[in-house]
Amino acid sequence: MSGIAIRPAVDIDIPVLVALNAGVQALHAALSPEIFKPAVDPVELATFLRDTLDQPAHRLLLAEIDGVAAGYGWAEVQDRAQTPFALARRRLYLHHLAVDPAFRRRGIAAALLTALEGQARALGLESVVLDAWADNAGAQAFFAAAGYAPLNLTRAKRLG
Repeated sequence: MSGIAIRPAVDIDIPVLVALNAGVQALHAALSPEIFKPAVDPVELATFLRDTLDQPAHRLLLAEIDGVAAGYGWAEVQDRAQTPFALARRRLYLHHLAVDPAFRRRGIAAALLTALEGQARALGLESVVLDAWADNAGAQAFFAAAGYAPLNLTRAKRLG
């Protein structure tokens, strides 16, 4: 993973994050077009990301190689209150892990994931949770290799 720098994203990184998100959005839209928009409005996404940067529960990390943005990770500390059915728990939920196609297969996703896991440990969290689409074989293999095991399985049925 040499040459990879991971740092917290800041406001001036918003345009780069918007650009990096295009690949994530395209993949999600291809896998589930009934859920995801084919493209995100860049102004709307920039506003969303700016708001996210201001929320202390969110972690938005940027990966760079030689000063060039190569990927990002976005996660959120989630506090779940105890219910009659479940114990209270705190966890880090991984929303996005994205690498620019020009920089793939260089350990960037692994470096981002490791950095986010480190932040979770530093906060005293005991788990990182994520969703990966069943049809995204690359993501499934990556997360399995990183030690992530299935937690639950969500099923869906189209009614139309």
